[in-house]
Parts: sequence; structure tokens; C-alpha cells
Amino acid sequence: HLAAIAAKGLTLVKGEERFTVKCRAADDPADFGPQDAVFITLKAPSIDDMLPRLQPLLGPDTAVLPALNGIPWWYFHRHGGEHDGKPVRSADPDGTIGRHIDPARIVGCVVYPAANLVAPGVVQVVEGRRFALGELDGTTPPRIEAIAASLTKAGFKAPITSDIRGEIWLKLLGNLSFNPISALTHATLVD
Repeated sequence: HLAAIAAKGLTLVKGEERFTVKCRAADDPADFGPQDAVFITLKAPSIDDMLPRLQPLLGPDTAVLPALNGIPWWYFHRHGGEHDGKPVRSADPDGTIGRHIDPARIVGCVVYPAANLVAPGVVQVVEGRRFALGELDGTTPPRIEAIAASLTKAGFKAPITSDIRGEIWLKLLGNLSFNPISALTHATLVD
């Protein structure tokens, strides 16, 4: 997949639409240097191996957006209450993620698009283009506004919410409602 993206770019397919974006691709984050924002879009079993390699991407003001499903390890950071600052151990059992990513960097991101990797360098977009964003403390500092503006300019919906945890629960309730029906009927959400 990486070799195909490096050689030909990343091709996105949605229905009859097809376009290719030329982009830099490498397996070593050090090739890119510090970034304004870093999206973590890996499946949970791949995260621990990536974390030690993440550091070259992080400058003093880099935001990290874990675009993951489920209740994140950072859920109680800047939340208030008796659990404030405590990690969700079932999401980060040995504290590996917490040791590598300072919670102050995190911007919550709830991902709604569905896509399939259909060939090396080719992604089929099934549905959706919404990425809900939220600071963990519900504020709207310039960094989240800049990230939302960049995503919007690229054609995504990037609403900023003051309650990112509510957005997480909304998606989980949707998954709880629709996933069993899809599994039983072999139907997609569109069906």
C-alpha cells in the first residue's frame, strides 16, 4: 500500500467519481518532521508499535487527533470530576499510549466516514465525510479552528463541538443500534 501511494499517489473512489492525490509517503515519520496536526487512524492493535516512532512529528504546538472508535484512553483528561486526568485502562492497559502522547496535545475526533481499501493505493469511500472535533475541555482555541478550517477546505465536514464525549456516545449508540441489524441482514447502512 505504501509503495503504491509513493509511486502513484492515493486514489479515492466514490461511486463513479475517482481521483488521485499525489502525496509524500514514507514509512519513517522522521522523513516529515514536526507537523501542525497528526491524525492517528490506525486500528487499536497497531498503535503501540507506532508510538515510539511518532515523536519526530511532534513539535512544541502539534495537536494529536486520535481518530479512533470506542471510548478513548483520554476520556477523563480535562473532564472534571473525581476521575479527571485518569486514563481509561481498558483502552491503554499498560499506559503505553499515555507515556507517548501528552493529553494536552489531544483534540478529540469522532470519525463517521466508512471506507474500504480495495487495492494498494486505492480507497473506496462508502459513505460519509464528517469528522467531529472537540477540545477535551470544551473550549475553542485557535488550533481547533485551524484544523476544522483545513478539513473543511479539503471537502470534509468538520464541526467543532463543545462536548466531544457526547459525540463519542452518539456514535457508539448508532453502532449499537445498526451494527447488529447489518450483521444479521448482511445489509449496509445505506440499505
